[in-house]
Amino acid sequence: MRDYKKGTSNPKRRSKTRPPGVKPGRAFIAGAVSGVALTLIAQHWRQIGEFLIGPPTQVSIAEVAPATQQSGEVEFEFYTRLPSMEVPVDVTQERIRDKKEAGKHIYMLQVGSFEQREDAERLKAQLALLGEIAMIQDVTVNGATMHRVRLGPFNGSRKLDAVRNRLTDEDIPTMALKIRQPD
Repeated sequence: MRDYKKGTSNPKRRSKTRPPGVKPGRAFIAGAVSGVALTLIAQHWRQIGEFLIGPPTQVSIAEVAPATQQSGEVEFEFYTRLPSMEVPVDVTQERIRDKKEAGKHIYMLQVGSFEQREDAERLKAQLALLGEIAMIQDVTVNGATMHRVRLGPFNGSRKLDAVRNRLTDEDIPTMALKIRQPD
C-alpha cells in the first residue's frame, strides 16, 4: 500500500505552477519603463509641442502693457471696462409703481406652516436671530389647527424680495403672498 501522507510532504510538489510565458519580473520592468517614459513626456511637454507644431507666437510684455512696466504697478482692465458697461436704471418708475400698488395690496412672506405650535415658535426664534420679526397666525384647515409663521406686512415688493433673498441664502424656504386690501 502506498502512503499518501508521505507524498504530500514533499516540498517540490507544493510549488505553484505559473502559466507558460509569464514571468513576474517582466511586468515590473514594463511598468517601471512606461512610468519613466510618461514622466519624461510630462516634464518636456512644451519642448515636444514646439518640435511637432512649431514655436508659439509670442507677444512681448512691453507691447501689451507699456505703462505698467514703467510705473511698476499692475493695472486691471475691469476698472475701466465695467463703468462703461453700466446700464442706468430709472428708479422713479419702480417707485411710482410701488406707490400705486401700496394702497391696494400688502405683501407677506410665509416661512412655514406647522401642526405643532412648538415648531412654529422654534422657527420664529430662528428668524429673530436673523433680525426678522415674525408672527404666528393660527388657522383651522379641514378641522385641524395649523400655525403659520409669517413676516410682514411689506409695503412693496422690493423689501419683500430683499428679505426673501436673505432667507433663501440661509436655506429657509419662503412663499411670497400678495394680499388684496378690502376696498
